[in-house]
Formats: sequence, structure tokens, C-alpha cells
Amino acid sequence: MKDTTDPTITCEIVEHSETLTLGQLCRSCGVHAEWVILLVDEGVLEPVTMREPRMRFAAMHLPRVHTARRLAQDLGLNASGIALALELMDEIRQLGARLDAHEPPGSR
Repeated sequence: MKDTTDPTITCEIVEHSETLTLGQLCRSCGVHAEWVILLVDEGVLEPVTMREPRMRFAAMHLPRVHTARRLAQDLGLNASGIALALELMDEIRQLGARLDAHEPPGSR
């Protein structure tokens, strides 16, 4: 019998200027350090400090890691696929913002 319960995702509220250690990021997102390092290698995340045992990340990257985790879990994407999907999602957001800036209010 397949388990149909939805997993619970928890998130901590942090200041955008705050940084997190690799361990804090992993605990907050429920992922392994090796997986985060794969995301760094693929260019998905850019650490504030690169030295591995003391690697630090901007707290504003938490939603990106959560999205990457969902892409891996829900769609079975590997790190390269996650990088491509996030890049395309970012581009769609940017194009939407540009379109909104050029359209009169209420025209959509």
C-alpha cells in the first residue's frame, strides 16, 4: 500500500542578510551536505564563503534549496536538471517582471 500522506516542510524565518553554515542550511532544508555541494558545483548556489568546512550561505538561498529539493523529489531531477529548471524558472520570473513593467495596470 502506497503512503499518500504529504510530507511536512518546515522553514525557519531568518533575516535576508544573515548567513548560514553548511550544517545549518542542511538541517533547515532536510538535505545532506554532499547534495548541497553538488548544487554548488552546478552553479545552483553560490556560497558567501567557499572554504568547505566553514562554507557559509546567504539565508536568502533557503527557498532556492527547498525548491531544488522538491524538483529532486517530485520530478527525480539530478543536480544538472535542477540547475537547468531553476535557471528557466528564474528567466520566466524576469520576463514576467519586464512584461509587468511595460504593461498598464489591469491590462492582464
